[in-house]
Amino acid sequence: MKAELIQEFQLLQQSRANKFADDLTERIISSVDAVNEKVTNSLSQRGKMLLLLEKKLNFSVLKRLKQRFLKR
Repeated sequence: MKAELIQEFQLLQQSRANKFADDLTERIISSVDAVNEKVTNSLSQRGKMLLLLEKKLNFSVLKRLKQRFLKR
């Protein structure tokens, strides 16, 4: 009887430890996912801005070249 109670108590402790570990893992994973999403969005916005900037610069360079060389 005593051995059965000890075994039952150990199973209960193990179950609680597993639940705590699962909860902790879930919190960490959700935090990491949130950070990854923010970083991805930030990099995406930066990339779009750089592409627009490059497009504007290319257009203005072409415009200047046309004005300089094609008008004469």
